[in-house]
Amino acid sequence: MRFTWIIFLVTSLWSQRPQSAVVIGIDGLSVAGIEKAKAPNLKALMKRGAYTLKARSVMPTVSSPNWSSIVSGAGPEQHGVTSNEWERDKHEIDPVCIGTEPIFPTIFGVLHAAKPALKLAAIYDWDGFGRLIEKSALHSAQRVLHSAETTQAAIEYWNREKPALLFVHLDDVDHAGHTQGWEGAHYIDELERIDALVGQLVTTVGDKTLIVVTADHGGTGTKHGNLRMNELQIPVILAGPGVKAGELAPGVNNFDIAPTLSTMFKVRPHPCWVGKALVKWQ
Repeated sequence: MRFTWIIFLVTSLWSQRPQSAVVIGIDGLSVAGIEKAKAPNLKALMKRGAYTLKARSVMPTVSSPNWSSIVSGAGPEQHGVTSNEWERDKHEIDPVCIGTEPIFPTIFGVLHAAKPALKLAAIYDWDGFGRLIEKSALHSAQRVLHSAETTQAAIEYWNREKPALLFVHLDDVDHAGHTQGWEGAHYIDELERIDALVGQLVTTVGDKTLIVVTADHGGTGTKHGNLRMNELQIPVILAGPGVKAGELAPGVNNFDIAPTLSTMFKVRPHPCWVGKALVKWQ
């Protein structure tokens, strides 16, 4: 009887830590957009998970520095990606550390170095995302144009390969903001369409997987990159086993996502990262 109780206890504790994670990065997703849109899937994740609509991106509020911060656990001062013009062989600031490729260490390189057997993948709409990560650490790195097609590719890959970590980048919300303005009717329509795609991904990966939803920036009019709160503030949503439901305490940054993921996989965050883990699992 005692032996059975011990097995139950160990099993219960083990179940509190997800065995896989999916990061859904929605380019240009604003906090006001979530609040205005009919977004049942995003709001369901918020209800059952930990979330904040007051997380901070990094400056400048453009894509390359922010996606790099999200996967790298640090800001531009450390990783050196300071603009959308950044390239590996053309930049003003050198990274303070070098990972498994000649860039600042990302979650992919850190996990691969610690646990080579983990299957890691990234499927992304924006081609520029690929230069920010260590593709050599990935089982698969695919650029797929348009959010619906990106989502379908991610679902097919998940069903076929069951990766430990899958990063999915969706770009159509950002395009809607740039063409007709952030929080306008077209933007909200696009956000609601993306919400449905998020629902498809969540259904596919199931409730034993950690879901992380975040964005790189918001927008003003048809632009971003300015010193405005609606461009700097972003959502961060985490839902899955062991994640306590409720609003996260103030002080969440986008570079907290990488150490949260490494901690989930029981891998020590890289010493050059400055972010903190947002969840403490059993």
